[in-house]
Amino acid sequence: MIIPLQSLPDDGLRFEHEYKESDLDLREHELKLVEPLRVAGTISRAGRDIRVRGRLGTQIARACDRCLAAVSQTIDLPFDLFYEPNETVTVDGEKELQVKDLEFSVYENDEIDLDELVVEQLALNVPARMLCRDDCRGLCDQCGIDLNLASCNCEKPIDPRWQALADLRERESNKN
Repeated sequence: MIIPLQSLPDDGLRFEHEYKESDLDLREHELKLVEPLRVAGTISRAGRDIRVRGRLGTQIARACDRCLAAVSQTIDLPFDLFYEPNETVTVDGEKELQVKDLEFSVYENDEIDLDELVVEQLALNVPARMLCRDDCRGLCDQCGIDLNLASCNCEKPIDPRWQALADLRERESNKN
């Protein structure tokens, strides 16, 4: 959803939008929407800059980082962002970052792409690791069985760095 800024009223603009999973490309972030993503907020001018405030909410699903089981999480996220026109970039496309640049994004062609904003905010606020439960045991690295559901009889290989110690322990137990 593109929001044109040239017709932005002086008192700002309210927006509301609902995204279906097919509306956003979340494959790079390995996320799936369990329910439609709703975003609502306001866009207003702050001098030459644009301020976008709002809230997005949905339920996402992703694979557990240990056992690959489906994990879902509710997202309810407020955001408050500033945009400035993309006029300050030098001719060669490089710019020295200032402290304020970390708090600002840029807009081009007098428009803000709400889709980009939503995907960015969602990706930045999803936990780096998602587990199906805190004590998830994961998958056996030998046979691939889900260790939360069953045990396996695989013999775990000894880390080569500890092999000398294992050999010493075996020799000592054979002496007795």
